Amino acid sequence: MAEADAPDASGFTRKMPDKMNVTPAKPDNSMVYKMNYKQKSICLILCMEKFDNDPKGKRSRNSNDDKIFLNNIFVKMGFEVRLEENKTADEIESLLNDIARQDHSERGCFVCVVISHGDKDFFYARDQEFKIDALAEPFHGENCKSLIGKPKLFFIQACRGDKTDSGVVKDAGIATTTASVIPTECDFLFAYATPPGYFAWRRGAGSWFIQSLCEMLGEYWQKRDLLQILTRVNHKVAYEYISNSTDTDKNEKKEMTCFLSMLTKELYFFHKADQD
Repeated sequence: MAEADAPDASGFTRKMPDKMNVTPAKPDNSMVYKMNYKQKSICLILCMEKFDNDPKGKRSRNSNDDKIFLNNIFVKMGFEVRLEENKTADEIESLLNDIARQDHSERGCFVCVVISHGDKDFFYARDQEFKIDALAEPFHGENCKSLIGKPKLFFIQACRGDKTDSGVVKDAGIATTTASVIPTECDFLFAYATPPGYFAWRRGAGSWFIQSLCEMLGEYWQKRDLLQILTRVNHKVAYEYISNSTDTDKNEKKEMTCFLSMLTKELYFFHKADQD
């Protein structure tokens, strides 16, 4: 049977085949980070619960729930989890440099989680402030060549100021080629419990952000890419949490988690490239 003629929206006639032999497009794995490496990637958890100088009157904290949840989910996702607690700023710097100097050629990425008090652009080590930017410095390309082109992920559970969010009623009122050179900040991601200037909330021995992160990773790490998962973390914290305090200035407050992505591909913690 010959092809049939059919008018299109413009009134022109185009040929319509009798049978639509459509070949599904192959996935573009060039836009997906490779994760099927031989060695387990490292997840470093820096947890500060005790402080030498009680920074800004901040008391010691109990983060047992956060530590347990983080360990469970990252082990499940195939990471080597390393927990380091109550370290000084010098010890943290040394830890990061030691990890950056390792050979990550057979690892897919690097993850660092910080649990501490903080303010603006730093968190508190046991003895003093530690700049958040300094976490990433050892993993820039010139310092850690075996992680070039691979994701470096930093999750920060710490206050970034003293402001609280009272919320709002929803619907109220109705020479080289450019391809061979990549930026220094390429393939980093920072996820925060709160935007700059705001207080980060906790419950019991855990925090809204870390508990929600672990829950969403547990539900979606085999289904969705990291940015989709973090968007679900944003949604969960924004809509499902509100503070309950006897202090009226801290009662019925909200929190908005956020992330800054310099990733250049989609990141799936399962081996998507192998499964497509």
